[in-house]
Amino acid sequence: MATISDTFNQYFNQLDRLDLELLIAHTLKKPREFVISHPDYTMTKKQETITKHLISRRLKHEPMAYILGQKEFYGLNFKVNKNTLIPRPETEILVESVISNLQLVIGENKKYTTIIDLGTGSGNIIISIAKEIIKSKLPITNYQLLASDISAKALRVAKQNARLNKVDKKIKFLKSDLLNVFLKNKECSVLCAPCSVIITANLPYLSKKIYKSTMPDVKNYEPKSALLSSTDGLKHYKKLLEQIKKIQNKCSMFHVMCYLEISPEQKPKIQKIIKSILPKSKITFHKDLAKRWRVCQIEL
Repeated sequence: MATISDTFNQYFNQLDRLDLELLIAHTLKKPREFVISHPDYTMTKKQETITKHLISRRLKHEPMAYILGQKEFYGLNFKVNKNTLIPRPETEILVESVISNLQLVIGENKKYTTIIDLGTGSGNIIISIAKEIIKSKLPITNYQLLASDISAKALRVAKQNARLNKVDKKIKFLKSDLLNVFLKNKECSVLCAPCSVIITANLPYLSKKIYKSTMPDVKNYEPKSALLSSTDGLKHYKKLLEQIKKIQNKCSMFHVMCYLEISPEQKPKIQKIIKSILPKSKITFHKDLAKRWRVCQIEL
């Protein structure tokens, strides 16, 4: 039977050491620190077999998040599987942008506020926002949290994550293609009432060219429908903006603030599209930690 050290010696030229540590720790159901500090620990035959299976999956470029079944985002743990996009650190700036305006929009605004996360996937954005509202202990009560996704399988994962992070009573999940459910006469009243609406969206935004150049971890495993968009990666956002315009035409009191995650090179193109569809909107862009344009903020 192999020790932890034996496994490292066998695979250190093939896999990143951190990946090896995490895979072994996952098999042993121990923290990574245990793996580092106990190189002479002897694994059982079953543990050795499981570890080799996990390593073989990683050698085929399957993402670590799918192998481990979870990913950390904004200090929280989220279940993920092949039906959801893996949460990424650059998306945290979107959450931060919303949170920085929450007290202003919700706390000082006397109107009711609806926060909608579109294409919610694993639910990482809306759940992180919900946790921050609770954590802030601000006197914020006049709001509701909604999340939608076109994929029923993704919504199941998002609901599990809401329960895992103890905010399942705070968020209502809906199956919808972007804002379609709200464009129905019955549901539109949610947005047309005297209220402010905050929309967050990390929709598919990779162009065909960029998608083809992505790493095998992404291209061969993550759901293509959550990554690829035509029209230089902006088809989904164009559709969303057109839906917003329809609601605005129906509801004179409709006030909305959108936070859209984009690819940095899309900044001039999306700005042009926004102005053509919503000419009176105010547009602001935010950079991620790598100092690249990452979030487009639109206010109407």
